[in-house]
Amino acid sequence: MTFDYLYDQSENLFSRFITFATEKHRYDLAFFYSQHFDGKSIVLSLQNMRAALLSSEDISHDDSWVRSLEVPQEDVDIVSSFLAKTLSTLFKHDDLD
Repeated sequence: MTFDYLYDQSENLFSRFITFATEKHRYDLAFFYSQHFDGKSIVLSLQNMRAALLSSEDISHDDSWVRSLEVPQEDVDIVSSFLAKTLSTLFKHDDLD
């Protein structure tokens, strides 16, 4: 059995870990930013180990992150607002140079 490397890159990642709670649910999230994903961050739910590749613009244009991160419907507006704000200020490109 053979395979060909299509891509193999090493780099330093920036990471941030945030925990917050709504009235009924707790969220433990990890954010990983890499130049590899064109300004998007990997958002990982540490509770269910599900992830989504997101930018702040993705939050308002696509709701697939709701299913990916398993956010209950009653928290979608709160988590959406949190993610949009957090992802827009998470890392600046200058931090990666």
